[in-house]
Amino acid sequence: MSFIRLMLMLVICGHVSLGARAEVLLSVNDIAVTDDDLYFYLKEFLAPQAYESGVQKPDAMKNALVNLYVVRRAARIAVEEGLITDDEIAYRQQDGGHRVALSAFVSDRTSTALAATDWEALADERYLMEQDILGPREQVDVQHLLIESEDRSFAELMSRTLEVQARIDAGDDFTSLVVEYSDDPSAERNEGGLGFINPGQTHPAFEEIAFSLTEPGQISEPVLTSFGVHFIRFNQRRSREAIPQDVIQARLIRAIKKERESALKGEVLAAFRGEAWPGVADIDEAPIAEGVLRRLVPES
Repeated sequence: MSFIRLMLMLVICGHVSLGARAEVLLSVNDIAVTDDDLYFYLKEFLAPQAYESGVQKPDAMKNALVNLYVVRRAARIAVEEGLITDDEIAYRQQDGGHRVALSAFVSDRTSTALAATDWEALADERYLMEQDILGPREQVDVQHLLIESEDRSFAELMSRTLEVQARIDAGDDFTSLVVEYSDDPSAERNEGGLGFINPGQTHPAFEEIAFSLTEPGQISEPVLTSFGVHFIRFNQRRSREAIPQDVIQARLIRAIKKERESALKGEVLAAFRGEAWPGVADIDEAPIAEGVLRRLVPES
């Protein structure tokens, strides 16, 4: 191995810093994380306009240091186990050599843990569990007006509900009432239209009334949910055939694999986070944040 490559590998594993005056902020298992490392990490992951707010968040410095340690810890094992070559690490050092090694480590561990998984059986199970979405079903197209209960007394909620009910009884246009009264943030954009909804997609009380309406243009009585009071206008109903399992099987397998791999990644790296956290738990973040911010801001 050449001297230059050796030095790059030592930097990757946290043994050597290229900055002559780099201050070690965290040292665990012979892996050192310095203020230079922290600076480059934050410079990469924070937008310039978010430098100040990003570094001053509670535990921001601690979490950044722990993340850097986790990546280097995994990278060291990946190199030791031959999961990634020295050449690849050195070549990618400028654009994320650590993370490439981390990915190799995580991929190896998750692949081993999931090697015996019967993905077809899991997909079969998921298909049966999601029959409310994938199986034959009815859908209703509805529009709603929401009067939020949050920040309103019961008397205020009832007063506004009765006011809207009176306007409906008087024959006022429902869409106009939505624009005037609805507290749903999306009302200005979609005028309360939810499009076609599936069973199980909305609040049970909302769903029960929405699917009980039958006549286009029919408006429900007030419906109380945890969000507040709703008025629901029925537009139309349609039936959908089941999505054949052979059509959806590959997509189900991909989704399940992604879920399992993500969960395992957290479990695999949790031990490394546990190793690092005691080293940062009691540090004073203020001077660290101040120091790194002085380096970041001039570049913003």
